[in-house]
Amino acid sequence: MHLSPSPRRSLLRPLCLCASVVHLFGFSTHAQEGRSRPIGYLDQAIPTGQTRSFSVPFDPESSSLPQTVGRLTAVGTNYLENSAAAWTPGAFSTAAAPYFARITSGAHAGRMFRIVAPANTATRLHVADDGVGLATLGLETSATTGATFEIIPGDTLATFFGTTASGDTLVVHGAGDPLAADLVQVWGGAAWLNFYYNTVWQRWARDTDQITDPSRNNFLLRSDRGLMLTRRGPTPLEITVGGRVLATSQRAAHGRTANALTFLATMQAGDITLGALALQTGTRTTGWVGSADSATADLLIVWSGSSWFSFYYNTATGHWQRVGDPVNRDGYVIGAGTPVFVQRNQAGSSAADQTIVFPAPGT
Repeated sequence: MHLSPSPRRSLLRPLCLCASVVHLFGFSTHAQEGRSRPIGYLDQAIPTGQTRSFSVPFDPESSSLPQTVGRLTAVGTNYLENSAAAWTPGAFSTAAAPYFARITSGAHAGRMFRIVAPANTATRLHVADDGVGLATLGLETSATTGATFEIIPGDTLATFFGTTASGDTLVVHGAGDPLAADLVQVWGGAAWLNFYYNTVWQRWARDTDQITDPSRNNFLLRSDRGLMLTRRGPTPLEITVGGRVLATSQRAAHGRTANALTFLATMQAGDITLGALALQTGTRTTGWVGSADSATADLLIVWSGSSWFSFYYNTATGHWQRVGDPVNRDGYVIGAGTPVFVQRNQAGSSAADQTIVFPAPGT
């Protein structure tokens, strides 16, 4: 079964491939930082009975709603302001059609914020800052030189994977029993949240839900986070997703209580090695802890297709290696669209502490 086009995710094309492959072609007409952005698509197949980690390494096209590109003129503890905007109040603030604001220039280019309640006004977007302290970031604000931003649509379980509602297409295998349906797992910060499409109730549900529980159709799928897909349908699930390749580094917020896990999308449109990802360097993270002992080091954790591989930077040998294995793993390849768990050994509280800078695609 192929992932069919969604109105909130562009360039979805049905292809039948057996492995993850990225194709880049053309350029979008939308300019970011004075440059056109290439567009592309990623193919991935999930065989029956298997589980894959998954994320979309592209931005969708900017919203078709008016004035979705602009400059910041003010920033507060929970809002971004553009005094030149004339947005329709509430246009970006409905649960069924979520939106994000991505900073596209300045010192924080590549950082993304969810647009949340209260509803947007004609000039103001209320956003969640994931605990990094929005007002303390020092985002540039000016009608002429302020940091530029764009508003991009997000996805929910229903908009990305579909439903059986009027005229819609469900692209995963649904069932009346969560043990028989395809499973979509989203990391909740301490445990997995498990979702499936219930064909009896004709809505998305958690695996613990009863018929009296609310629909999960509008559950947000963050493009800066990964998810896990388990295929239980009778044929492979073939997924093709597309969009605009990032022109900047992805600045992802992650949890910094000691040993907290955050499942991050790296936004890499091509394969990348651990050595090239280089999370141990100061340009990628603040205070990444390497060690000769994996028990005291920060970890990068990757799903291999059948199990989790944990890697750490060994400061004694000067390379990445897998926990329990002394082999140099700088050349270990993280496939395009593959999300990673980041686990920091020590707590951190500043915005820099809570930020991972993934490389700009192609660098």
